[in-house]
Amino acid sequence: MAFYGPGVPLIRNDLVGALREAGVDNFELFDAVLKDPVTGQERHDYKAFNVLGLVAAADMDKSQRAPINLESEMIDVFFDSLVIDASKTQGLLMFRLAQSVDAIIVHERVKQAVEKQGVPGMVFYKPEDWSG
Repeated sequence: MAFYGPGVPLIRNDLVGALREAGVDNFELFDAVLKDPVTGQERHDYKAFNVLGLVAAADMDKSQRAPINLESEMIDVFFDSLVIDASKTQGLLMFRLAQSVDAIIVHERVKQAVEKQGVPGMVFYKPEDWSG
């Protein structure tokens, strides 16, 4: 999900339930109505979504950076392989990564809760397999 674009991050209600079941509480929700401009049909099963917590948890010495914008240390770092320093996560189960704000990091417990709920379209990457 791109945070630089004009869109609003949206989340389905079943994903909200899975996050809460996992114990995640550092997010804000706002009522949203999705309206089809052709049919006028409305959907009310989504919320506007904001993750609270921008955490500098990347181990910059152990992570592998892509050769893009190498002078950057925060916000827009591109990684070929990411290593999270667990001592810097502040015990959060979900947060945005301060070094690369388009990344949302989730604890294994969150991944398991989402998979148990059967929320379609969710893709999880191990930090070492993530690039971006």
